Amino acid sequence: MLVDTHCHILPGIDDGSPDIATSTKMLEMERKQGVEKIMLTPHFYLSHESLDKFLDKRARAIEKFAPVADQLGIEAKYGAEVLYTKSLADIDLSKLCIGDTGYMLIELPYQRLTSGFINEFRSFAGGLSPDIRLILAHAERYLNYTDEDSIYEIMNTDMLVQLNCGDFKMFSKHSGFMYDLLRHDLAHLLGTDAHNTSSRPPDMNIAEKAISKKISPRCFQKLNHNAEKVFDGRAV
Repeated sequence: MLVDTHCHILPGIDDGSPDIATSTKMLEMERKQGVEKIMLTPHFYLSHESLDKFLDKRARAIEKFAPVADQLGIEAKYGAEVLYTKSLADIDLSKLCIGDTGYMLIELPYQRLTSGFINEFRSFAGGLSPDIRLILAHAERYLNYTDEDSIYEIMNTDMLVQLNCGDFKMFSKHSGFMYDLLRHDLAHLLGTDAHNTSSRPPDMNIAEKAISKKISPRCFQKLNHNAEKVFDGRAV
């Protein structure tokens, strides 16, 4: 049984699945790859909409989605991929956690991570309620904008680190960094970050094959075991 910790399969809520028909196809793809538990994490941008508006939109998407997930035998929990901004400190972040787990997926802005920003983020993370535990979304993607050292500094914050399955594909420019994180036990979770059925499909199988070959099957199993703990709201 596999667990997807990050995806955009809820219909009509962000730049992921546009409708329930696409969501159904994406769920079928997940199921064929052995995924039985999914954390639904649509984008939340506080600069674009209020928390209440987002939660209402998400609730309407869940009404369409939940029966399909049940029919396919997939257990789902609902959260968000929250873009970091200082203003997050002013809202109730518990409402953006993944179900009842206390874990919240956070995305950094796509920019160079300066020492000032890193200190600001650490202050934000340190001021969170102890009931909220952060997961850094797709750590490798920030390499498009900043250097490895700054990402390592951000990761020194007390949080889990998630990697995208598709970035383990052959010749990926970030795979070396990702394997280094895994070898040093600095990455903890995998997510497909699936947005559609073509250019960004569910691809747990890519990570499973690559990690099992490059490091070991046990490494992949540990990542999935961590995901099961997160899904259940247990400590990793």
